[in-house]
Amino acid sequence: MHNIKNEEKELCIENSANTEGFRFHPTDAELVKYLLQYVLKGRLPELVPIVEEDLYSKEPWVVFKDRKERTLYFFTELKKKKIENSRFIRSVGKGSWKSQDKGKPVCSEKGSVMGYKRSLRYQNLGSPQDGQWLMKEYSLADEVKKILHQRSRGYDKDNYVVCRVKRKVAKDDPIARKESIEAAELEAIINPTDGSTKFPNLSIDDVAKLKIMRMQ
Repeated sequence: MHNIKNEEKELCIENSANTEGFRFHPTDAELVKYLLQYVLKGRLPELVPIVEEDLYSKEPWVVFKDRKERTLYFFTELKKKKIENSRFIRSVGKGSWKSQDKGKPVCSEKGSVMGYKRSLRYQNLGSPQDGQWLMKEYSLADEVKKILHQRSRGYDKDNYVVCRVKRKVAKDDPIARKESIEAAELEAIINPTDGSTKFPNLSIDDVAKLKIMRMQ
């Protein structure tokens, strides 16, 4: 398993999520390509906010911590119920991730199947968190894994997937619209204390890249 230092994980997410105007909305095919690059090289370009997390050892709200984003992306390694079994552990805490479909193919630009996308829903009957978390799980196709094994004898990342985890908006989440704005609120927007409109911990080259992305 690829271990990423906590400070590197925080930096990756902070640099993307807290930069005003930056939105990470990869396509299904792009996510499968990120997964392919990760299992082969162990890391991604600095500004790609996907980190490794064990999604099946923590409840989803614990994984999100105090993040304001509704959607986050993670690499995780699936664990089999039994060594000889093809089924994976989906339970976490008192709940579990329930599959909503059998999976849909994700194709390359040339129409070749690179991987599959599966939809899951967090289920914990009787809990206010039941149904409030959704996941899209992307895995590599068997043919791709076969080629990777032929390419590298030491390849052992067959059970890695990349996941898009999203929390649904509760009924009381929307903020009521106001016809006027308080001076204190406006000041906080102009001069934020959390660095949300700045470029935290970025090099000059990184800032230039972000500016280009925002102009596109």
